[in-house]
Amino acid sequence: MAKGNSPLRKRKSVFSSSETEKALSALQRLQESSFAQLLLFVGFVMATVAVMTAGFNMHDVAMGSAQIGKPALRPVTSSREFVFVEQDQEATERLRERVATSVPPVYDWQEGLADEIRDATHKSFEAMRINIATKLREQAIINQPQRQDAPQLPAPNMLAESDTRILSMASPDKVASLARELRAEQFDTILPIMLSEQDFEALAQDRFSTRSETVLAGLVYDAMAQLIVPSNSIFEDESSRGIYLRRIRDERVLIEYHLTDLKGRLISQETIPSFLRAQLQQSGNELKEETRSALFRIASKLVRPNTIYNEALTLDKRDTSRNAVSDVVVRENFRKGQIIVAKGDIITPRHVRIVELMREKNEFLNTAQMITGLILFALILFVTFYLFGNHNIRGFRLNTKDVAFAGATLLLFLLFTRVGKAISYSIAEQLTAIPADAWFFAIPVAGAGMLVRLTLKSEHAVIFSIVFAFLAGLIMDEMLFYSIFTLIGCLVGANFVRKVKNRLTLMWSGLVVGLVNVLMLMGYLLLQGELFTGEAVITLILGFCGGIASGFVVSSILPVFEAGFSYTTDIKLLELANLNHPLLRELILRSPGSYHHSMMVGSLCEAAAEEIGANSLLARVGAYYHDVGKSKNPGYFAENQKFGENPHDKLKPNMSALIIKAHVKDGAEMGRQHRLPKEIIAFIEQHHGTSLISYFYHKAKQLEDPDIPEVDEKDYRYPGPKPQTREAAICLLADGTEAASRAMPNKTPARLKGLVHTMINRAFTDGQLDECDLTLKDLNAIASAFTRILTGIYHHRPQYPGATRKEPKSKESALTAAEPRAVEKSSTASKESGERKAVPSRAARNTPGPASKPRTEEREGSHGHRDSDRGARDDASRAPEDSEDAVDEERASLPRFGSS
Repeated sequence: MAKGNSPLRKRKSVFSSSETEKALSALQRLQESSFAQLLLFVGFVMATVAVMTAGFNMHDVAMGSAQIGKPALRPVTSSREFVFVEQDQEATERLRERVATSVPPVYDWQEGLADEIRDATHKSFEAMRINIATKLREQAIINQPQRQDAPQLPAPNMLAESDTRILSMASPDKVASLARELRAEQFDTILPIMLSEQDFEALAQDRFSTRSETVLAGLVYDAMAQLIVPSNSIFEDESSRGIYLRRIRDERVLIEYHLTDLKGRLISQETIPSFLRAQLQQSGNELKEETRSALFRIASKLVRPNTIYNEALTLDKRDTSRNAVSDVVVRENFRKGQIIVAKGDIITPRHVRIVELMREKNEFLNTAQMITGLILFALILFVTFYLFGNHNIRGFRLNTKDVAFAGATLLLFLLFTRVGKAISYSIAEQLTAIPADAWFFAIPVAGAGMLVRLTLKSEHAVIFSIVFAFLAGLIMDEMLFYSIFTLIGCLVGANFVRKVKNRLTLMWSGLVVGLVNVLMLMGYLLLQGELFTGEAVITLILGFCGGIASGFVVSSILPVFEAGFSYTTDIKLLELANLNHPLLRELILRSPGSYHHSMMVGSLCEAAAEEIGANSLLARVGAYYHDVGKSKNPGYFAENQKFGENPHDKLKPNMSALIIKAHVKDGAEMGRQHRLPKEIIAFIEQHHGTSLISYFYHKAKQLEDPDIPEVDEKDYRYPGPKPQTREAAICLLADGTEAASRAMPNKTPARLKGLVHTMINRAFTDGQLDECDLTLKDLNAIASAFTRILTGIYHHRPQYPGATRKEPKSKESALTAAEPRAVEKSSTASKESGERKAVPSRAARNTPGPASKPRTEEREGSHGHRDSDRGARDDASRAPEDSEDAVDEERASLPRFGSS
């Protein structure tokens, strides 16, 4: 790929570097200002108090609606003299109900209903007589010859005397037959009831006589003249208060009066049959028994209640009476010190109202006291735990950004807790079977500790969890168990997210928190003696759901905090470890040798970091990116050069050194353009520290002209800074060790072990590890890890059949035979790479000169071959042989790190 076509060269920052630096410097000065920090802290405390007190009564902590139905934890006494005046709603409602029920019901008497039924009865009988007579006459005319002097038929609706005679002369069966034909049109449509076949047949046999009609009409009219009600129950229900009776004719109310003598004025529909039977005995003795029975049954059907209950008007009258009742007022005098609620008494809504009235006049003072108390409590809490952690807990120190992050997290989860409490009460009002306290445990409070642990350290998570648990318990009405519940949930969640491999780990952590929540709630319910209840089962389920919700909440808001505060969490590192990242793809395309070297260094860093308890994921990912700057000029680094091509042969040593050093600056700039986290950029800037590019330095010394000023060593050192963290220091050691191991011949485990010790001791004595907190114990562990990984990489391979290998007769002869070849090979490599230093002879090693100075024993840098190759050939030529004595001597020098 051509150098000019690199996409990294085309990428430009949106803002100019000068503007960005000015903005960053201004922000940094603001952060370091003591006055600004004080203002931010005061604002944070006020925001915390505001979140804890927003949207609820300040006195809910002592007594509020949440405590109704619960025993009082402490006695509540009157703080002043006052008179409690209250409308007794229950007593008022009882009085109004009593007044409303005393209002008599309203009944409507339909006075004209008897006339309507009598008219309908007459019309139906009259129609049947006329039409039957007409039919009989028509049949008689048809059956007799027509005469000229025959009289003309009368109109169908008029009954003549001859028709009456015709009806009386006709046989009953004939009349009945004709009646059945005319029933549907002339009888059923007029009479308001449907007669049975038996009753209709009896009327037809009687020829629908006027006598039967008169008897039936008289029975109906006499009965309907009474005040008939539907049921006898009215006499039992309304005997004491009577009824309001409205007399109605033609839909007009004639009069309304209060009727109290019900049994004397009203009859029920159940008594109508006996009334009709008595009337029939007096007026229908001349009729046949069948006719009399039919008339009785027909009259019983025609007679219906004419006094009907008017529900709408009754309710209106009762509502008017109810609204006319005044409220019942209760007065009670309280003296200062008088007990309002004794300890253990069940708190009622009335108790809450009395306490609210007592505090009403001093509301401003009480609110001010409550807010002041919360501010004082928060100040003591924050300052105490911060100072304790800062002075007594190693690794607790926080910078300004960390403090801002912890404060934002605290405010966010306090808001979650506060809103969760309000929602719990709202749900409890709708689902009365589940108390509000049970819903408290579904709030994802454990997510606070998990989020802090993902971003900061375990020490920070512990202190943060304690502070948050205290404040969460204060929000939940000074509920001590809730503070314990929150603290344990935060610590358990923080423990299980300490090594996150993917985002699914957050879900599993939430599941573990949910199980621990269930165990805690079981213990609490056992102490309360309430475990074996239906509410307990619901509480356990909600507690488990709260733990799972914590994992989901943290997974959702973690990217926001990562972006807002520029934090590099393990999850972010896992995303950067994807080898499809543009920087890594560019590295493998343009600098495949450097890419492979970075992968090997990553393996060494990860193993060493795990040995000393450092962040192994950060060490591995940082190692992946530490040499990305080489992709700008890959041909100037030996691992990317073709055989026999070395551009350094045409350059002066100082120019070569500038090009080699430039890969650090180029890599940092490329990392910033791709928005790599500052922790990864630190690997790029610090993986060489201020070490010496020894090959070009000594080459320049050899070419030094006596008439020209002496070569300055600073020009051949990397700009630094030195590693500031343990992970960056591991990368520095792994970088040099991996490069040296490649150049070392005869890679036996003993020689690799000696090489590792030599490279670590060289970095230590050169002062490259002065600014990180690695200990000698850590260095020994790192050396062990490096040796184990390198031994696994360069393991012994068996000799295949047909291959021959010449063995020297003795160790001395082998050494004598191998050394000239090593010298020759090293010299050839120096010509090819322009960087590798020829191995001096044994006599030359003991001769004073530039090559024998301590600088030549330091890392060579050897960027012409491999930037990390720090004198690999020289180290390999001087590495101990297979002799165990030589290995012991090399290992014995390791504890002398830092000695002059």
